[in-house]
Amino acid sequence: MIISVVAQKGGVGKSSIARTIAVEFTRAGWSVLLADIDNSQATANRWSEKRRNIAGIKPQITTAIYSTASLAIEASSEYQLTVIDGAPHATIGTADAAAASDLVVIPTGSSMDDLEPAVLLASELANSLNSEKIVFALYKVTSPAQARESRETLESYGFAVLQGEIGVKTGYIEAFDSGFCATETKYQHLNETAGLLVQSIADRIKKVK
Repeated sequence: MIISVVAQKGGVGKSSIARTIAVEFTRAGWSVLLADIDNSQATANRWSEKRRNIAGIKPQITTAIYSTASLAIEASSEYQLTVIDGAPHATIGTADAAAASDLVVIPTGSSMDDLEPAVLLASELANSLNSEKIVFALYKVTSPAQARESRETLESYGFAVLQGEIGVKTGYIEAFDSGFCATETKYQHLNETAGLLVQSIADRIKKVK
């Protein structure tokens, strides 16, 4: 199984969400590969090394860097789940990863500067994919009202939006900086909110399979 986390622009939580998916499915007993195809920055790989070597956090996450999406897809046969952390901007590799995926997650912030390119990417991918494979994940929301408005905007274009979100909270930032993921903060309510997003992904996989 492959889940691709892709975006049209940087700074919308792509890597943070990919890492959280990888952690929670690993914790659930799956053999998981977190495939970083942004080999210029390799942020997922550096995060995994920090998690393993500096902080000693468990579960440890199997992470590898690939120069192309096709190489990550080829490696996916050795794992129950491969989470592809896409390049910071949409590329040919984005389409390749999406085509091979069971689920395509597009993170977006709540501003129109984030929402518009996210919807554009989803629409482009939907031209060649089953649109039910495409879901949005909310990131950087500042309030429940903002999350609700963003959700309604995205749904008005005919796309599904995952439950839960990752808000603008210091607890999340501290966790990411220390090698943790969004469900491993010091604050239970933040962990539960991010956990809803992961559970929504698990439920969605059952639906599209």
